[in-house]
Amino acid sequence: MHITDLPHWQRQKMVVIERLHNDLARFTDPVFHIVLFAAVIYLPCFALVMVGGAVPVGALAALLAISTVALVIASPAFALAISVEAYFLRQAARMRLR
Repeated sequence: MHITDLPHWQRQKMVVIERLHNDLARFTDPVFHIVLFAAVIYLPCFALVMVGGAVPVGALAALLAISTVALVIASPAFALAISVEAYFLRQAARMRLR
């Protein structure tokens, strides 16, 4: 029997994974909030331009531009944050099955 097969060891691994997930969530949560905020601004403005036929001038153009730039700049960080969250969720689910 190996030490890694003991239930205490498995619980310690689970605690470490959850702790790492919580520590990294401090960095991934703001990324999710920034992308969500930019998308909430971008989608209605874009729908207004495409469906409503509004010409993007003034405040509408500024909102579209700022939210587009925020989405483009944040998209690599968003992809990284999603992959980190997915990794830790898979690890936690695998540890719970043991």
